[in-house]
Amino acid sequence: MEDFSAISVFVRVVEAKSFSSAAQHLEMTPSGVSRAISRLEEGLGARLFFRSTRALRLTDDGAAFYARCKEILADLSEATEALGYARTKPAGKLRIAASSAVGRAALIPNLADFEEKFPDIRLEMTMCDFPFDLNEEGFDCAIRMGELADSSLIARKIGYFSNVLCASPSYLARHGAPTTIDDLKTHRCVNFVHPTTGKPYQWQFDTPGGRVGVDVDAHMLINDGESVIQAAIAGLGVIQVPHCLAACALDKGMLQIVMQDTISTGSPLWIVYPQKRHLSARVQAFIEWTSELFQRTSTPACVLAKDAAQRAAMKPERKLEMVA
Repeated sequence: MEDFSAISVFVRVVEAKSFSSAAQHLEMTPSGVSRAISRLEEGLGARLFFRSTRALRLTDDGAAFYARCKEILADLSEATEALGYARTKPAGKLRIAASSAVGRAALIPNLADFEEKFPDIRLEMTMCDFPFDLNEEGFDCAIRMGELADSSLIARKIGYFSNVLCASPSYLARHGAPTTIDDLKTHRCVNFVHPTTGKPYQWQFDTPGGRVGVDVDAHMLINDGESVIQAAIAGLGVIQVPHCLAACALDKGMLQIVMQDTISTGSPLWIVYPQKRHLSARVQAFIEWTSELFQRTSTPACVLAKDAAQRAAMKPERKLEMVA
């Protein structure tokens, strides 16, 4: 086999699904791409494609060879990047995936800081609320919440979400604020129901006696986290959600935290990535940044400190009256 250039051409043809599209991307002629594939097949002694006027399809040998070639080219790219990491900043495209709620509420509002620190990394984000295969979809890493299913992925815990109980000012004006867990029995509660299992979320509270799980008797169940928050803003009841998801509404005064002394450390937050011998500098940078972000913003102590500051800022200044 001549060199890695033929392998690169082969991989591009597979991903482009045609010689002409691959040629356009590689700035080659279609006949040049065809000759490169023919030489590769001759050197391997195996047929890689079924060719027809309508479609281009991998043979079994071609499919197996493609899987190995992808690994080889990825390893080569990462080894080259690792070698030059001491002389250069992390750069290139980084493909990440996260649930729409986590991406919208926690990542995107803080990405200006990431871009300032790593201006040469080009982010490609996908918001996805259903299971998928990182390797098949070509993602570098993904952020996932809760308990993880067994897989071949490497998982690193980067923090926890703090669960907060909150309601709108209009609801609290009509019904008052609950002060104990038992008070919730007399309040209207809106709860999240898992879209796949159909099971309502069990509310969690940290008390002096330890962690307490409560199956609330919710008068409304919704299978979308953002809609749960919107329901609370509309005054429909009390909710418990991860703080980062409600942070925007809390900052604007549309929601208020109640029962601050029961804020709990909720679901673990993970960053997962495929097993590789070399972890790219881009992924390393993103892992360290997200870990620092959630440690800084999502612990119960941080949430309480921020809430206290917001309440102080919202209090009207006391005016001194002149006495004649």
